Amino acid sequence: MSKKKHSVWIVEDDLFFRESLEGLIQAQNNLELTLSETSVEDVFACLLTGNSPDIILHDIGLPGMSGIEAIPYYKKQFPEVLIVMLTIFEEDEQVFESIKAGADGYLLKRTPGDDLIKGIQEVLSGGAPMSPGIAKKVMEMLAHGGPKKKSNLTPRETEVLTLLVDGLTMDMVSTKLKISPGTVDSHIKHIYKKLQVHNRAEVVSKAIKDRLV
Repeated sequence: MSKKKHSVWIVEDDLFFRESLEGLIQAQNNLELTLSETSVEDVFACLLTGNSPDIILHDIGLPGMSGIEAIPYYKKQFPEVLIVMLTIFEEDEQVFESIKAGADGYLLKRTPGDDLIKGIQEVLSGGAPMSPGIAKKVMEMLAHGGPKKKSNLTPRETEVLTLLVDGLTMDMVSTKLKISPGTVDSHIKHIYKKLQVHNRAEVVSKAIKDRLV
């Protein structure tokens, strides 16, 4: 029996880049392109079709509603959907706003095709991919943000949270800290409970906003 393919939506108004993305997705055995539109408004017009995406590759700057503004709508309609934002520049404010809105990854459009696919596969595996330039901007925001908020996380939980913010998957955290995946999962559940969040996007957003790492 063949494995279920992950449904992918693309929302991108640049024709050349959109067609390139479509070709990349269609060449992957575990991905299926089920929707490709040029604006958020066009996507909303298609929501009644019954299709539920696993991942949305979304341009951040669009005519009409922006990619950032659309994130909460997607998350409400499809609570489990993963959203990777695509942009030309590493704008500080847009990176931060995307993360706060619940984006699961953030990649530059100039990222080579193979690395874009790696980022997509990474987010499907529980990671939070960021292009190197964007990751640097996030770290700068953490370094120059406001005062840290106190948390009741243990030192080990803080260590796990830091690795999650850095984009590591559960297996990667396990390898990095030399602990079992089950132990990592237990730490993550405790982190979620203490920070009152329900998924990876929320915990990364809260960690950055409250400067917990």
